[in-house]
Amino acid sequence: MWNDLSYEWKTVLTEAWNAFKNGSTPIGAALFTKDGELVLSDRNRSHEADTVNIEISHAEANALRRLDTRVLNSRELTLYTSMEPCPMCMGMAIMGHIKDIRYAAYDSYCGMIHLTNTDPYYIGKGVKCVYEGDELEVFQLTIQSYYELRHIDRGCSDKVLNMFCKTNAAAVQTAKKLYKEKTLDVLAQKNTECKEVFDMIIDMNKNEAR
Repeated sequence: MWNDLSYEWKTVLTEAWNAFKNGSTPIGAALFTKDGELVLSDRNRSHEADTVNIEISHAEANALRRLDTRVLNSRELTLYTSMEPCPMCMGMAIMGHIKDIRYAAYDSYCGMIHLTNTDPYYIGKGVKCVYEGDELEVFQLTIQSYYELRHIDRGCSDKVLNMFCKTNAAAVQTAKKLYKEKTLDVLAQKNTECKEVFDMIIDMNKNEAR
């Protein structure tokens, strides 16, 4: 539940929920020092009015672009992200000399963590990647599946949602139940805090498993 989460993950998931509330892909990211001090956090901004290039306004990319490497050594920071980085964000992390990546949920559609074990260049960078999963993944894949359901209703492909089902079918089912009543849209309009949404989703998921 929310109170059991670390400060790092509370920060990241709050950014993901803020992205959802702003109509963007619900993914959040943050950079922390090894001592747990927040350097900066950001979210996906793909559907916000002031976004210049909606195609590449991803959470991790937005955070990394803002990092002042004249002041901080990126090699000493940890990148936390609510979703496994995509090709662009993974590339930016590698080229930006991030050595420690922690992600809440697998992205079975376009996640690129596997390159750190298969690509010679990535292997040579010696990046440590840690998958956290558990309730973090349930929350992330629930709100992102909900987001995908919106697109399916607008005539888009269901291929991403089908991939999410292979990763965590229960989270997708929770999203479908919530989407039926447009529950997350209502909570977003009410500006409900992330902690309340998180605990609701986790409780629903646990009940689904019983």
